[in-house]
Amino acid sequence: MRILLATQWYPPDTGGVARHVEDLAHFLKKRDHEVMVVTRKRDGREKNGSRIYELNGIEYLQLLATGGNGVIKKILKEFEPNIVHVHHAFTPIPVAVSLSSKINNYPTILTNHSAYFYDYKYILKTISYIGLPFKTILSKIDSVIAVSNIAKKFIESFVSDKEIYVIPNGVDIDRFNPNGSRNFREKFDDIFIILFVGRLVRRKGVHLLIEAMKYVVNEVNNVKLIVAGDGPLKNFLKTRILDLNLSEHVELLGKVDDRLLPDLYRSSNLFILPSIYGESFGIVVLEAMACGTPVLVSRIGGLREIVVEGVNGSFLYDRNPKSIAGKIVDIYLNYDIYLDIAKQAWNIVERKYSWNNIVKKIEKIYLKFKIG
Repeated sequence: MRILLATQWYPPDTGGVARHVEDLAHFLKKRDHEVMVVTRKRDGREKNGSRIYELNGIEYLQLLATGGNGVIKKILKEFEPNIVHVHHAFTPIPVAVSLSSKINNYPTILTNHSAYFYDYKYILKTISYIGLPFKTILSKIDSVIAVSNIAKKFIESFVSDKEIYVIPNGVDIDRFNPNGSRNFREKFDDIFIILFVGRLVRRKGVHLLIEAMKYVVNEVNNVKLIVAGDGPLKNFLKTRILDLNLSEHVELLGKVDDRLLPDLYRSSNLFILPSIYGESFGIVVLEAMACGTPVLVSRIGGLREIVVEGVNGSFLYDRNPKSIAGKIVDIYLNYDIYLDIAKQAWNIVERKYSWNNIVKKIEKIYLKFKIG
């Protein structure tokens, strides 16, 4: 099949959607499909026309977010996809591509990655730009995939007449697995490494984790929190680390090259995601599990669908800093128990979340609706 994927975010963008679409394109290509990815330009400079790049055998087309339907129509005509698959209903490029594809009679699938409106600052701008209510736009979609049950529940109000398939995000287990390098570990000797990976924004709860560390180090001294990611809270977190005298116990790595993440997960003793809201799934949690690292996450949103307490991970039932610290110390003191849980988690990821299996489920939906 010729498959056109449309997304607002694609590497070098970070985040779950960018990772999902990149992996989907890769695994579709491995199954001998021809794939084109339509996304936005990164440099923000207006240029005439569009640019096509060849990345790992996949045609990667960069568009400005304000690109017109005329450009998209031309892409569709030249590529002649059997199916169009847009990711995220509430961002400009997927909206523009889905409208153009349906006007030109191409079957179109939507994957909803979110369970929350307020995650997306684009929504009001997009509505005013195209002048159509979202229900009208989404009514033209042929089928809908949701990455979790909570994401399904959110999108149902827009597509009540459509069957919604729940297909979770996947993990590339050839990259993310317990067997591999632990180079990051070498400089820390026997230090107990706690890892956070994600955007430095309040909804991820990373500021609560910093506050929790002041209580953790009062109980156990040979611990270090590694924060991998960038975002608007960076300077605030730097200040709090200094104020709390935590410079020896907290390190902000900044944005980490995606190629280094498996090593980082494997080198860590505990992965933690203390999110406050906005987690429709949590790919980083699956990646940590796949690398054999114990996980501790908030009991919210799609994380409740991934983690089963005591089976493949543990929950934070209270996100105040003292409670977070108490759970971290408990894991530290009873680490063998949590390592056994982590071993079970790897087996579950391999069976349930491997991209080798997820891509086949998506492919079945394509076959139901494709043309040609």
